[in-house]
Amino acid sequence: MLPLIAAALLFFATLTTLVELSPRVRAWDESIAQWAADDASPWATDLARWATHLADTNVYVALTTVVIVALLVARRSRLAGFVASVAIGQWILSNSIKHLVGRGRPQVYRLIAAAGSSFPSGHATAAASLYLALALVAAALWPRLSQVALIAAAIAIAIVVAASRVLVGVHWTTDVLAGLALGWAWCLLLAWVFRMPVLITASTETAMVQK
Repeated sequence: MLPLIAAALLFFATLTTLVELSPRVRAWDESIAQWAADDASPWATDLARWATHLADTNVYVALTTVVIVALLVARRSRLAGFVASVAIGQWILSNSIKHLVGRGRPQVYRLIAAAGSSFPSGHATAAASLYLALALVAAALWPRLSQVALIAAAIAIAIVVAASRVLVGVHWTTDVLAGLALGWAWCLLLAWVFRMPVLITASTETAMVQK
């Protein structure tokens, strides 16, 4: 698990450096943003308008609150603490980095309103961390469910949300890639700290196979 976390953080750090120092990367971002504004298909933009709301602040807060309350009622305080830590921590991290980097948003036609700094994408960070956290909680509560399917679904949702932010014109591609890396790294780090049962089981099985 730790190598995955380290790889995600290294990817995030590399992107942060490139958006500051590499004209080629900035030009790549600009070309994709312009394509999304001018040439993206109608069905893609319609999907993006809907998908982007999966990580809106009101949706994120409502979903997180419902899950935490349900876990506390079920006396699963450790899982509730895990979800709460993921939710609060990702918000602090993404907004702090936004303030430090201070990157402007794309200057293209936007399908929705957006304010504040652009890097990293808060929606991508939130989607990556929250939906992976929910997948790990579901796997811990219902061991018969396929953890691979749950995690794959969480990753797919986060990628769709990330792509939607580019298609609606409010983020650069590197913003959303960095948001995904940051969100997944943060969630996995806390999963390791909280010793999520699904991760312990996977580690134990791997160790047994190696022996």
